[in-house]
This record gives sequence, C-alpha cells and structure tokens, in this order.
Amino acid sequence: MNPTNDLPGLHPPPPLDLFNRKLPIITVAAGTIFYRVHQTIHNPIYFGNSGRSRFDIPEGIIYLGIDEYVAFRETIGRFSQYRLINSDVLERRRMTEIVSDRDLSLVDLTGNKLTLLDADGRLFTGSYEIAQEWAKKFQEHPEQPDGIYYRSRHDPSRFCLALYKLRVSSILRAIDTLDFLSKKYEKRLAAILDEYQYGLI
Repeated sequence: MNPTNDLPGLHPPPPLDLFNRKLPIITVAAGTIFYRVHQTIHNPIYFGNSGRSRFDIPEGIIYLGIDEYVAFRETIGRFSQYRLINSDVLERRRMTEIVSDRDLSLVDLTGNKLTLLDADGRLFTGSYEIAQEWAKKFQEHPEQPDGIYYRSRHDPSRFCLALYKLRVSSILRAIDTLDFLSKKYEKRLAAILDEYQYGLI
C-alpha cells in the first residue's frame, strides 16, 4: 500500500500554546435570527453532550444555522437517501427561529482564520473526537468565547454556530416555531427543497 494514499490524515490536536494565542473572533449582533431544526418532542433550545455531533462537549453545546437552508441540510438533509425527504420525518420536526439577547463572540474558523490557529478544513470533515478536543479547548480559553463559527460540512457555502451552554444558556430565546408541513411554511419549504433538488414523498 502506498502510504501517501492516506494523506492528509487526521487533523492535528489543538496547539499546546493555544491559551497564549489571541483567538480570531467574529461578533454577531444581538437579535440576529438563527435557525434550528429539532424534534417536536424536544425544546428547541437544547444543549447536547452525547458525543454524536461534531463539537459536542460534556458541558453541552447547541448547533444553529445562519439560515434555514443550512439548518435543514445539516439535519434532515444529511439523513436522506437519494435526495428524497419523507413527509413523516418533517411531521416529527420543526424549524425554530432563535435569537440571542446580547452580542455573541465566536471563534471564527473560516478563511484565513484557520491558519492563525494552525488548523484546516479537516476540522469540519474529519474525526469528531479531534473536533471535540478543539471545542473543549476553545471553551476553556481565557478569552471565553460564546462558541464557534464555521462552514457547514454539507454545504460549505453556508455557516453554522456551535454555542457553549456555559456561556449562552440564559441569553437564547425561541421567537417562532414553524411546522414544515403547514400552509405558513409551504413556500419556504419549497425553496429549500428546490435549492438542494430534494423530492418530498
């Protein structure tokens, strides 16, 4: 076997001097609407720590999309086969609009900001274990960021947030919860399905 076939390999762990480095920070204004897809049985503001998602940490984290498209693609869309979405799946889920009551300070993992941290795109496409190690170190960083701002693995043209429960649990609010199959959401769902050429069955 040619060893170069396995390149580039795993993403490296966080640098040992990370706490001595200034983090690349992006500030997102209070009141900005984010989007979250969740099961109807769960509160939309739910912080996971199962380890089954990319940046999960024991203290809890919540994932939001910067728009409806990426929120859908990162959840319902990634589990579809042959780009077919079952209406039963949509019946069991909702799209909720969420805002923060204050500005959010986020570690910016886009563009040249990755170079400043000795990181690269494998952080969003490779090992969850390594990504979770980075997320934990960012949470513990002296600058105390609220979370991480990064490109979607499934649609790199769009952006996601992973927010730390320790920082934001008291400042997030759900402002509207939308039924995918309702008349009110019909046009918005159609636009999402058209964007990714999904069929609804």
